[in-house]
Amino acid sequence: MVCMTSTDHPGPGSTPGDDVVAVLAVKRLDEAKTRLAASHGAGPGPLHRALVLAMMRDTVDAVAAAGIERIVVISPDEDVLAAAHAAGAVGLRESTGRDVPGGHARLNLAFAHATTTVREWWPGTRAVLLVQADLPAATAESLRAVVACAAEHRRAVLTDRDGTGTTILIRDVDITELPLFGPDSASAHRMAGAVELDPTHARWPDLRTDVDTAADLETARSLGLGRHTTDALRRQGTVTDAATTAGRCR
Repeated sequence: MVCMTSTDHPGPGSTPGDDVVAVLAVKRLDEAKTRLAASHGAGPGPLHRALVLAMMRDTVDAVAAAGIERIVVISPDEDVLAAAHAAGAVGLRESTGRDVPGGHARLNLAFAHATTTVREWWPGTRAVLLVQADLPAATAESLRAVVACAAEHRRAVLTDRDGTGTTILIRDVDITELPLFGPDSASAHRMAGAVELDPTHARWPDLRTDVDTAADLETARSLGLGRHTTDALRRQGTVTDAATTAGRCR
């Protein structure tokens, strides 16, 4: 399915409306983005945790600039919840305990928990935008176009750069099945009935570039990083030129 609508290049007043709620899920900071920590110069520690928070805040900023007023960040980490509040999002504490699974199963449970909470808090919600929290090059323009393209479908998916993972899943709020983030999640979501919004993988590179490694971060940098990620990299001593944030739609 290739979405070709007049909202591909929406004007400043074209926004998704208040019937879409965005949800981001973030791990504990000492568990988050371990591959990035291993491959990036800063390694694990306070600077890495600051980078994880910065990428989340840039993702939240882009979602808010796209006109989505209600944004929920679910996490078991107090620092993540505080950063979400500072960014204007609602922090939701993720369940923890011995019976809570790890890995991608935990991520899917967190998204499902947040969706249940959205139904309770905002009964007028039509759809939830389940978005990865590591999209530091995300722009409001792309997000508005993706939400508009997904509006006619009960489930829609946007894949990552290699087409196997999922960066965004948009689905009706009344869907109660667990999402299927994890290995080969794009295929799993399609099998569950989600429409792939850009099967040629030619559009919205800013929303396809989730950051798991240093190479991903360089790709995001080439697209234009948000201000929080740019500042975090400066504090790490990474050289960032003046063009890093140029041309971004916020």
